[in-house]
Amino acid sequence: MAGFVLYLDSVIQSKFKENRWQLPARVYAQSLELANGKPMTPTRLRQELELLGYRKVVKATRQGDYENYKGSFFIHIREFQFWDGQQDSLPVSFNIKSGRIAELKNRDTGETLQMARLDPLLIGQFHPNRLEDRILVHLDDVPEHFKQALLTVEDRDFYEHSGVSPKAIMRALWHNVTSDGRSQGGSTITQQLVKNYFLTNERTLWRKFKEAIMSVILEVRYEKDDILQAYYNEVYFGQDGGRAIHGVGLASQYFFDKRVRDLTPAQSALLVGMLKSPSGYNPRRKKEAALKRRNQVLRLMHDQKYLTEQEYQQQRETTLSVVNKPELKLSRVPAFMDLVRRRLQDSYSEDELKSEGLRIFTTLDPVMQRYTEEKVASTLARIESSKGIEEESLQTAVIITSSQTGNILALVGDRYTDKAGFNRAIDAKRQIGSVIKPFVVLAALEKSSQYDLATIISDEPLSLKQRDGTLWQPRNYDRQHHGQVPLFVALMNSYNIAMARLGQQVGIDTVADFIEQAGVEGEVRALDALPLGVLELTPVELAGLYQSLASGGLKIKPAAITAVTDNQGGLLERYPIESERIASELNTYLVKAGMQLVVEKGTARYLHNQNPFTKFAGKTGTTNDLKDSWFAGFSGEHLAVVWVGRDDNKEANITGSSAALPVFTDIFNGLPTETLRLGYEDNIEWKLIDADSGLLANDYCEVSVEIPFIRGTAPTEEAPCAPEEEESFFGL
Repeated sequence: MAGFVLYLDSVIQSKFKENRWQLPARVYAQSLELANGKPMTPTRLRQELELLGYRKVVKATRQGDYENYKGSFFIHIREFQFWDGQQDSLPVSFNIKSGRIAELKNRDTGETLQMARLDPLLIGQFHPNRLEDRILVHLDDVPEHFKQALLTVEDRDFYEHSGVSPKAIMRALWHNVTSDGRSQGGSTITQQLVKNYFLTNERTLWRKFKEAIMSVILEVRYEKDDILQAYYNEVYFGQDGGRAIHGVGLASQYFFDKRVRDLTPAQSALLVGMLKSPSGYNPRRKKEAALKRRNQVLRLMHDQKYLTEQEYQQQRETTLSVVNKPELKLSRVPAFMDLVRRRLQDSYSEDELKSEGLRIFTTLDPVMQRYTEEKVASTLARIESSKGIEEESLQTAVIITSSQTGNILALVGDRYTDKAGFNRAIDAKRQIGSVIKPFVVLAALEKSSQYDLATIISDEPLSLKQRDGTLWQPRNYDRQHHGQVPLFVALMNSYNIAMARLGQQVGIDTVADFIEQAGVEGEVRALDALPLGVLELTPVELAGLYQSLASGGLKIKPAAITAVTDNQGGLLERYPIESERIASELNTYLVKAGMQLVVEKGTARYLHNQNPFTKFAGKTGTTNDLKDSWFAGFSGEHLAVVWVGRDDNKEANITGSSAALPVFTDIFNGLPTETLRLGYEDNIEWKLIDADSGLLANDYCEVSVEIPFIRGTAPTEEAPCAPEEEESFFGL
């Protein structure tokens, strides 16, 4: 018996003293910042408020409420512990005029505000095995009336007994014998804590015996207030979907959208009353039963002189005041959560992620994510229907980032976006096809000043001997040869032969080295077919490569995490943006101009036709066997990479223009984004160039395009365009 007691003592001390609870890591989306002059639409703001569970009311009196009258908003922003400090609840008012925020003020004081931010959306959690969730509270955080209600209902002799109360057991036994079948328990708060924290719910004498001994040991080892605080954090309040709501801290937030310290006596009575049967007295599902139970607890508090007659009547007349909040899914964005987990693995163990209560602040834009998911599903269904492709056979991956910072704003790894399975965005390595061609052009511009966008490249037949003695002969998609063409025309129309020849002129080793330097992790093999996209990348890797173009020649790895804190808000790690220059701004400027022509006049002109008022730069990509469809493009604000194909790697009979490009286009048809402005550069001059000869165009050239050049490098010779000779009256 002594040995058994010592064993139980060691179990209690090892678990209760060091790591009392396994706390899930909480993952938050980026918070929406409000600032004067910031672009905003009422629809975009209302979507954010809806996702956050804010309540539209006539009069906003508590945090989590908001009012909206046409373009005027009043939002009672919730308090929140950000990675950079505590934000108290803040009532703000502002207008939305001409698509921008104006007159941002503190509504209570009238003070003009520079900036305010909404609390971020909780997008998922890394749970311990039991799927428990809680917000830890200290004894001082819990109001006295909650303690009074708890002791009155659950354990009036808490401060007198030594873990087990014979008095309570006899009282419960007498009640069970004399009552009409309704049973009453005799367990103390200490016993309840031991059962929930150390043992199981099995109803056996052996479990009750261990419970009694461990309760006495716990009382010997620890102070009453330590036990009470542990009870506050362990007690069970029901289920929210798949997660279990534990502790008064989370229960207060879940049911009332407030901190424990701000609970009213009636709200405390409701929570304490629920402990008898969390499902039976759930105030969202069984309001009448919950109200009756709450009033019973208030009556007991009044009988014990914890409430005056006036306080009792006042609290009894209040409503349940439970807020309407949507159930939290364990992960609303499984592909993004997968990426976050992988990015954290280098710094945190799996056990730390699931049990230390880390708070992870990410870059995800929840409104953009939801919109992207909807568009992906509808567009793929339309493509399959219009092209006679087997239903639900196409799959996709989409990544959207900030074009300047690389922050990942949306990530889709499956057309069925709520599925947590194969993550195509970060695991599907597929040949990228012609989306590599802008980097071949940029490598040429970086290597030698003899290249510019008007440089003539041959698109005549090309044969290259391979190491095994065979000949490789690249072909154009249209199976035609186009003679001598300016470089911008070869890029605009995605001529394979011209790009393969350019790769040979620049040097395949040079091209491979440059692509590695631009952001590809791992070896890029120097193959003759590299300029045509014989390189396997995931959509996230390709987005990292394209980030160097969108940012003006800076290599920036797409980022998913902003900061990580401990469960008390202490900053553990920041994730700053890191950049490295891999190409000059001027040469990147030229390539971006060439990619704008791809959208306006070339293989991606569908995007321009559907969205003529926003300038994009982009490039389509198709593999030779029509298995993989790619489009990578960017505006002045956003960069996006889209892949469409089949999981079984069979021929899908799709091109970059017929599948990935429509997905990109449909997304940005409804997604506000800044147009791509190349802007004025002192060292850049624009010239009107003949699309046939690459020389200066005159009035007689059939097709002329305005092209940028580094100052002093533009052609000086005029194209040999001449007026057609008119036939005489007699045809002579």
